[in-house]
Amino acid sequence: MKIILHAVVAAFATFSIIPMPRIDWNEKSLRGLLGALPLVGAVIGGACCLFFWLSGLLQLPPILTAAALTLIPLAVSGGIHMDGFADTVDALKSYGEPEKKRAILKDPHAGAFAVIGVTCYILLYFALSAALPYSWEMLILLGITHVLARVTGALLSLLLPGSTNQGMLHAFREAASRTNMIVLIIWAVLALLGAAFLSPLAAGAFLPASAAVFFYVRHTAKKQFGGMSGDLAGFCISLAEIALLFVLVLSERVVTLWF
Repeated sequence: MKIILHAVVAAFATFSIIPMPRIDWNEKSLRGLLGALPLVGAVIGGACCLFFWLSGLLQLPPILTAAALTLIPLAVSGGIHMDGFADTVDALKSYGEPEKKRAILKDPHAGAFAVIGVTCYILLYFALSAALPYSWEMLILLGITHVLARVTGALLSLLLPGSTNQGMLHAFREAASRTNMIVLIIWAVLALLGAAFLSPLAAGAFLPASAAVFFYVRHTAKKQFGGMSGDLAGFCISLAEIALLFVLVLSERVVTLWF
């Protein structure tokens, strides 16, 4: 039980702004961190549902709800995954050798392509959020997208060799136990079963969308960077979040128009 609590605390302390009790940062406390990462997505989903409830009480206009659904994931995560997305976009647009791209990932400055990429991402996510019909079923399905996105990023981080022997992701991989893979698969199964209960069509779309992001980022990481890194994991999670939201909106439109 203590190991599980340490994993949860470490995951939230690393990948969210939610205050956590102090723990010793060692191999023991990091052992289950990646397996606990989807729980951060579940909390983001819960925060989105809480705002939806409040917006109903206050009768807020839909545009404010769309803005909140866009900003809550960034606020809760502290923007850590979006930072990886921005750095990766910058590196990919350099069209340099893998060594140069890895150097750009380490550069703390944001280039023009990073700004353009993040701006386009947020605008598209906002537009897709505004296209959702606001109901409890849709909000729960939206929360599931945040869980599945983190499952995708964590699985890729475990399965693909790292590009370097340094950095935060390398430390997580070195400390990770084999049970992380089993835990992540359980997370994925439970999330997909929950989605299927609410919308079989959406659940059926979530799986190929997650797989498409997984294999795209896997190919990009191997070919362009020589392996996985923390920034690429953030890129994967951000890409999975918007891809899953897109197929959620698409599945809802299919049901509305054809059924």
